[in-house]
Amino acid sequence: MSYNGWSNYETWATHLWLANEEPTYKFCRLLACRCRESAPVANEVRSGIWSEQEYVRIRLAQSLRAHVEEQNPISSCASLYADLLNAALSDVDWTEIAEAFLEEDERSQSR
Repeated sequence: MSYNGWSNYETWATHLWLANEEPTYKFCRLLACRCRESAPVANEVRSGIWSEQEYVRIRLAQSLRAHVEEQNPISSCASLYADLLNAALSDVDWTEIAEAFLEEDERSQSR
């Protein structure tokens, strides 16, 4: 099921919040930049497991997920709300969000 051009509501909402608040948006862009910078020397790239593009996309997706999970104010609580929030976050397509940030970064660099 898709939502507003995204794979699902959870992915759309997560990207909306990450991209809508300036400090968070800038942090996500910084993560994307760091992933791009580290790609050429990454072990996965040097050993041929991933291309540089794959590395950047996968590492950014992992970094975005880790950032959001670290910011979860109820992650250590045992409750209905924590379970529902964790279920929703597990449905987020982090790679799709990473690709959106990377595409935007490419567009801004080509200007």
